[in-house]
Amino acid sequence: MHFSLPNGDRDKLLQALINVVGNSVKYAKNQIQIKVSLIRNDIEISVMDDGDGIPETLLPHVFHRFVRGKDGETGLGLAISRAIVERCGGVITAQNLDTGGASVMMRFPAPA
Repeated sequence: MHFSLPNGDRDKLLQALINVVGNSVKYAKNQIQIKVSLIRNDIEISVMDDGDGIPETLLPHVFHRFVRGKDGETGLGLAISRAIVERCGGVITAQNLDTGGASVMMRFPAPA
């Protein structure tokens, strides 16, 4: 199956995905999982890890610039990813998984 995003800049979207996957690799204990799905009329890309998850106090701010993470580091990667995804007509969200770890989901309208 082939997905294409009508409002997407391929290189920019790849950068957004690299940023999200890079974060998952950084915090995963043993594995990450990348899942691409067609849900109703949306393309959903989820990146899940088996790490400790995102601190609840940080979760609402994780896509903001220079947010101080749990290891005291600040960064731009997820803020850049959010800007790219939104510019392409999508949304990006993060949540902690019931099984442990975190999930970052990017959702885009599927082409007609």
